Amino acid sequence: MNSNFDAHNCSGQKAARDMDSLQRDRFELISAYIDGEVTAAERYQVQDWLANDANSQRLYARLMKLRQGLHQLPVPATQVTTQETANQVFSRIDRRRIRNTMVWGSAAIAAMFVSAFSGILPGSQFMPRLAQTPVTEEAAEPLMIAVNRPVIQIPKAKSASPENFIDSAIFNP
Repeated sequence: MNSNFDAHNCSGQKAARDMDSLQRDRFELISAYIDGEVTAAERYQVQDWLANDANSQRLYARLMKLRQGLHQLPVPATQVTTQETANQVFSRIDRRRIRNTMVWGSAAIAAMFVSAFSGILPGSQFMPRLAQTPVTEEAAEPLMIAVNRPVIQIPKAKSASPENFIDSAIFNP
C-alpha cells in the first residue's frame, strides 16, 4: 500500500513541478510581452493566451497594475546635487594620488638611505672593504715525472694467459 501511495505522491509532485514550471514560463513570457521584449511568434502566443485563457488574463491584469504602481512611486529627492557628488569623487581620487605619491617618495628616500649605508653609492664612508691575502713568493718546484721509479708502489696485476682466460669464461658466464 505504501509503494502505491509513494508512486502516486511522486507523480503528483512531478505534475505540480511541471505545472509550476509552465506557470513560471507563462509569467515570464507575459512579463516580457508587457516590456516589449518578445519576438513576433511569442507576441502572437501571448495574444492568443490573453484572448482565450482566463488565468493569463488575470496574470496580465496583475502585472499591468504592478507596473503602473511602480511608475507612480515617488522618487525621493536627493539632498546632494550631481556637481557635489562629482566633486567628492574627484577629491577622493586626488587624495589617493597624493597618498600614493607620498608612499612612493618615502620608499625612494628609504632606499637611498639604505643604499648609502650599505655602500652602494660611491664615496660612502661605510663602504665594505674586501680582505686581501698577502702574496708570498714561493720557490717554484720543478715538476717531476717518475717513469722508471714511481713515487708510490703500483701493485702488479695477474698475468693474462690464454688458459686463465678460457677458465674464467667457462666458470663465469
